[in-house]
Amino acid sequence: MIDHFSYGYLTLPIAFLVSMTGSALGLLLARHARRQATGGRRVLWLFLAAFALGGTGIWVMHFVAMLGFTITDAELRYDPGLTVLSALLAVAVVACGLLIIGLGRYSTVKLLAAGLFTGVGIAAMHYTGMAAINSNVELRNETGFVAAAVAIAVGAATVSLWLAWRLERTSSMWLAAAVMALAVNLLHYTAMMGVRTTGTTSEPLHGAHSIDMIFPMATLTAIVLLFLIFTVVTVPTPEELRTEQRLAAIEQGMEPGLR
Repeated sequence: MIDHFSYGYLTLPIAFLVSMTGSALGLLLARHARRQATGGRRVLWLFLAAFALGGTGIWVMHFVAMLGFTITDAELRYDPGLTVLSALLAVAVVACGLLIIGLGRYSTVKLLAAGLFTGVGIAAMHYTGMAAINSNVELRNETGFVAAAVAIAVGAATVSLWLAWRLERTSSMWLAAAVMALAVNLLHYTAMMGVRTTGTTSEPLHGAHSIDMIFPMATLTAIVLLFLIFTVVTVPTPEELRTEQRLAAIEQGMEPGLR
């Protein structure tokens, strides 16, 4: 029997809060990226936003939710390589989506293309994480649930990218982050509801138990969140950016006279 909440419903609020926090930080970083005048600086801040959205808002939520996934009388282990790959995939596809809409002129066509690419990538992240599972039972995913999960991922990614490029008010961003967290959780559990067992296997198991990954993942997540929060808190305000630009313009205007 498959159980998605083997620790009770504790993993559900934790996954939601982590996802909402990562999404909010990503939106705040994306707002700062929009304020950059140069392409190089904008790319740097977009990558930080992708790290927050894809790494914390999406992948960590997936990891926390998977802690509650168990199968009666079955042993589950996780391949470290595929697990890390799924995390990198989440950050990479979100970064690509943000770069598509964040560089050059914004358009609806670019948004839809970025949403499609990012959504499919997020779904691929989920199923890569599932492929990391080694068990003494065989697992399969029902096609209908896979299609539904991909559709939710594309829709959520498109809305998330639109919000990342439109919202200005911080209060609105936290509300949007809650909506994004709901969408990410809906994607995960929709996909997981399609998991079925098809029999046993005699292949030797390898990989780590999920319980053994909790401490290192919790430590890494805490460090990343503290870094992102520090970055957001120290981001210059629009007034400070305008002052910096005026000073730069004055310095450039004074240079010919100094020669």
